[in-house]
Amino acid sequence: MRSVVLFNMFKLFVFLAFTVATCYGAQGQGVLCGPLPRRLTRCLNMAPAISGEIQDKCHESRTATECERLTCIFREYNLLDGTTVNKDRTNAFLDNYVKQYPVWTTAVQHAKAACLGDVALKPQGIDLNCPIYDTLQCIFSNLIKHAIPSQWSTTSECQGYRAFAAACPICPEDCFAAQVPIGSCNACLTLPRSA
Repeated sequence: MRSVVLFNMFKLFVFLAFTVATCYGAQGQGVLCGPLPRRLTRCLNMAPAISGEIQDKCHESRTATECERLTCIFREYNLLDGTTVNKDRTNAFLDNYVKQYPVWTTAVQHAKAACLGDVALKPQGIDLNCPIYDTLQCIFSNLIKHAIPSQWSTTSECQGYRAFAAACPICPEDCFAAQVPIGSCNACLTLPRSA
């Protein structure tokens, strides 16, 4: 009887060890995926595309939602047709950014192809009816994902952030809120926590 109990305990131990190794074992460099690290964008040589004046104007209202603030920015830059993103004018806006900052050409080309094509974007965050948010989140994530190595700072902290950007989805922070159901926010929470 004792040998049966010991054998069952041994099987349980092997199962638990296997489970821990599978869940927490590092693949590649062992990058822990999750919310975007706040300091990641400081490691990129990314000039702002939106003027401080327009940002201030569109962030004046403390009660405005994120969608309302972004809609204000798009309206100020004449990138909307009513409430719809004008893809031609948004493409031209990004082309102008590339003229000013040619190092971003590759990343902007990826962003334009992924975010401003003929296929409608799926909601990128928790706001299910804000195409402007979806477009900006898509562009932002593509700029990070496709930045060339020379655009990244070479500090050790930034090397970790660069590894995060290469291995993990770039998801809106709201997707990681406790009240957001798993898989309902651009599937960011269903992806593995380490890459």
